[in-house]
Amino acid sequence: MLRFLLALAALVVAPMEIAFAGAAPSHFSAALSRQISSDGPRAVAWRLTLNHNWSRVVSDVATNDPALSSATLRALLDYTPRYEKASMQQALRERLQKDTLAGLAALSPVSHSPYSGRAICGAGEARWKHQLQPALLATHDIVYALQREDCLKALRLHS
Repeated sequence: MLRFLLALAALVVAPMEIAFAGAAPSHFSAALSRQISSDGPRAVAWRLTLNHNWSRVVSDVATNDPALSSATLRALLDYTPRYEKASMQQALRERLQKDTLAGLAALSPVSHSPYSGRAICGAGEARWKHQLQPALLATHDIVYALQREDCLKALRLHS
């Protein structure tokens, strides 16, 4: 009887572990954050380029991995190689759509940056822009006001 109860408990707990696995931060992003804080973003970007791991970073940015903080991500974005710029911009657009505040936090407040609100929000598809605008208008965080205004101006300008 005890074996039966343990087997039943294992069947109940196993699906819960699978369900929560998607919400857990990836080990890659956690290690990346530690490396950036210890070695600096330039050295980490160089290693990512040598190991061809930028696609993993792009994936974690798009899914808004909590282990990769916005400040850490912004530091790393400055060293993203040119050939990864378009995919990183698309990942930031996906992040904005999934969680507007987290997306704004990852954008650069410098208007001429390739990762600014103007660059990211101005280059999206018309349907995406139409879906994003209400979420941007509903966000009122003073910390990311520059990024929000750049995004809103770009949406209006390129609509």
